[in-house]
Amino acid sequence: MDDLWVVLPHLGAGGAQKVGLLAAEHFASQGLRVRVLSLRHGHPIKHALPAGVEVFDLGPDEAVLHPWLRDVADRSLPARMRRFSLAQVLKVQRAALRLAIMVCWPLIERQMHPQRSTWATRLLMRGMPRLAGYRYARLRQLVQQRQPRRILSLLTKTNVLCCAAAWDLPLHLVVSERNDPRRQQLEPLWRRLRSLFYRRADVVTANTQGVIDALQEMGAWQRLELLPNPLPAGLARRDVDRSLVREPMVLAVARLVPQKGLDLLLQAFASLPEACRSGWGVVLVGDGPERQALTDQARQLGIAEAVTFAGFRSDPVSFMQRAAIFALPSRFEGMPNALLEAMAAGLPSVVSDASPGPLEMVSDGVHGCVVPNEDWRAFAQALERLMSDAALRDRLGAAARDTLCSLDWAVVEPHWRSVLALPDQDP
Repeated sequence: MDDLWVVLPHLGAGGAQKVGLLAAEHFASQGLRVRVLSLRHGHPIKHALPAGVEVFDLGPDEAVLHPWLRDVADRSLPARMRRFSLAQVLKVQRAALRLAIMVCWPLIERQMHPQRSTWATRLLMRGMPRLAGYRYARLRQLVQQRQPRRILSLLTKTNVLCCAAAWDLPLHLVVSERNDPRRQQLEPLWRRLRSLFYRRADVVTANTQGVIDALQEMGAWQRLELLPNPLPAGLARRDVDRSLVREPMVLAVARLVPQKGLDLLLQAFASLPEACRSGWGVVLVGDGPERQALTDQARQLGIAEAVTFAGFRSDPVSFMQRAAIFALPSRFEGMPNALLEAMAAGLPSVVSDASPGPLEMVSDGVHGCVVPNEDWRAFAQALERLMSDAALRDRLGAAARDTLCSLDWAVVEPHWRSVLALPDQDP
């Protein structure tokens, strides 16, 4: 029997993926039997997979699909028409189920309980494979067959599926919210499913106190715990290489998506006086669907030669050791790993006040600069202040590094073990 499963939506780029794999690697290195499950099939793997950890991809498996789907697929129709028929059947089936759930929601909410079998429980359990697809069916099948002792799930929809899959099973389930739920874009049905299925979780966690406060307002779940992001082993204690010369570089490490506000960073940098930004550059480490739009924006703003798109890097620390300033203009966040790693590297940061997570680590004028959300002019003023004052950068960067010692694995491990109901490590 496995000691711990770490369940992720996929193994592509993302802070949740990094934290999940760090946890899997750490506990596997201590002799625990750990398995990582990825719900989505076919995503390119962006992070190094931990040694000694079995990684399982819940890819397409027709054996777990319902007989009615196989019957449709087996009809003697041309392939193109058969695909069309399957798509239409699924679309109609899911739409009807969503409507039924929304209409019956007040009754369902009163009747659902992890320890009781009711008509509401049976309705949702029978409907989840149709609502969430083969990934949920496969997950439920695996959890029932292998019955791990513990599951750690990360990100909202994955959390909901894990709660449903483990609804009536005797295992310790921990779910982790990674973003500010007040700003998160989540469909109404999934918001309701979260409020309902999180009742099954033994512990609901978040990586910032602000998110914990938001969750307290949303639901009366049994146990809410702050579970901080751990830093990679030894990173908080790693000496900064003083022989490396800080380059005039403003660094951002993020997926290239609207949430991360990188368009605001480019606008802010372009608005700086020519004398200030002369010799400086912006480096964007990460990839995503907004890359072309950001490339076009840099060209239109006349700063294309100063902006470097470095692509995704599984270990961006080498950039952080060379950069002079870290930028986090996100429109909403949880607790970004990139910010923590930048602080550990001794970088001062400019962050937006969009969400409480980064503000728990960065105090304005102490570890960096805090600016109003969506205000690229204020962001530009903060950049100009740091770019023109090397002594200020050094002072803020040193303070940022000092505060990161509290997130080293050696410090946070006892709390992680308590939340995951793991036995204390032998001395």
